[in-house]
Amino acid sequence: MKFSIITPSFRNSNWLKLCVASVADQTEVSHEHIVQDAVSDDGTLDWLPHDPRVQAFVEKDQGMYDAVNRGFGRAGGDLLAYINCDEQYLPGALKKVSEFFDRHPNADVVFGDCIVVDADGGYLCERRALTPQSLHTRISGNLSFLTAATFLRRRVLDRHQLFFNPDFRDVGDGEWTQRLIK
Repeated sequence: MKFSIITPSFRNSNWLKLCVASVADQTEVSHEHIVQDAVSDDGTLDWLPHDPRVQAFVEKDQGMYDAVNRGFGRAGGDLLAYINCDEQYLPGALKKVSEFFDRHPNADVVFGDCIVVDADGGYLCERRALTPQSLHTRISGNLSFLTAATFLRRRVLDRHQLFFNPDFRDVGDGEWTQRLIK
């Protein structure tokens, strides 16, 4: 199975370099890394379009979720994910995900654990994967999982056409998650 990893980008050059390297290091699986950059003016465009490890698309968008959807629209993989500029995969992460999907052909979405670090790379905490529950999402006003550790089969998008509604960026805090789970 091939992965398509999408990264929405805007003015995060230093973080994006680390993110790109962490995806490129996933050599045990077939993957493509699509970076959707919203015309950054911080030096990103000096190197990103020339980096052979990514497919870079530089175009204005309507925000992060629009960029993610654009990337998924271009994706050719069987397994899809998105990772933000300030996130990274640990070595072997995609191989573990691929093996899980191989063993569970009826699973559509997989949630993994995350390690949270500070800006210097120092360990802060570990976030264990939880199956999202409607009640938690409604009470907390946010999603109960980290997108960097969420993977889905292409058939999920084929059925539903859209990963995130781009209008979420314009909705008040917490309100969009209520729309999502209704």
